[in-house]
Amino acid sequence: MKKNLAGVVVAMMLVLGAVVPVMAQYSGPMKVTVPFSFVVENDRMHAGDYTIQRVADGRLRIQSNDGRTAATFLAFPKQGKATPEQAHFIFRRYGSEYFLATIWTPGQEVGWEVLQGKLETELARKATSSAETAMLIGH
Repeated sequence: MKKNLAGVVVAMMLVLGAVVPVMAQYSGPMKVTVPFSFVVENDRMHAGDYTIQRVADGRLRIQSNDGRTAATFLAFPKQGKATPEQAHFIFRRYGSEYFLATIWTPGQEVGWEVLQGKLETELARKATSSAETAMLIGH
């Protein structure tokens, strides 16, 4: 039991060690207008204008510009094929449900893959085909 726990702790340290340097490159808040309701991990967000920024503990925070909704979430580095000039936000869709999936930061080849929450994991398991994706450009 202690060996398993030690292995989990070491794995978490390695993952967090990989996340923190990537997030350190993040230069400031990104803004996006999302025309549909969506889910970030396990938090439901309404359609509207959002700001995403890094918070002190190495996590990202998304907050509606009207201040009504916010969520803090962990994302893991994802290598891109090109360096985007603008922020890109990728959403996966299962039926009528959208989930924030990937965030691409302007000027960086590395983006962030958002963890799947319970609802997305369940819908992905039940899906008969792969999820459709939608991309929004930040402003």
